[in-house]
Amino acid sequence: MRTQSRRESNTVLLKLSDGEDLVSSVEAAATQHDVVSGSVLWGIGMVQDFEIGFFAPKGYEKAAFRDRHELLALHGSIAMRADPKLHLHIAVGRRDHAVLGGHLFHARAAVVNEIQLARFDTIPMTRVLNETTGMRELVLE
Repeated sequence: MRTQSRRESNTVLLKLSDGEDLVSSVEAAATQHDVVSGSVLWGIGMVQDFEIGFFAPKGYEKAAFRDRHELLALHGSIAMRADPKLHLHIAVGRRDHAVLGGHLFHARAAVVNEIQLARFDTIPMTRVLNETTGMRELVLE
């Protein structure tokens, strides 16, 4: 099954099926439903083949995971006119009930993902490099 999405007012609900790319699917749904500026409010389900990072003084310290993890939380900002378009954070649960989290670089849906996006009509957003932090930070235009 392919990604399903529906929009009502400024809310978009998104359902991803097993094996679908999470980040590109969120970006495609934002484009399809005219979410130029907005946020990812929540996401649940399972993920696999994902990479997360911790922002350290010299850039992201990354860790990759191949096996399935429970998707406990997915949050972030959407600024489709910026680079990067999405800034996502994730919390995942392991089989032993430990929790991992960090900045999300990529992930594939495992079994199913359910995600809610919010669209901002009057808050245009972009990103600008902060030379001090090295982070492309959100700017409210």
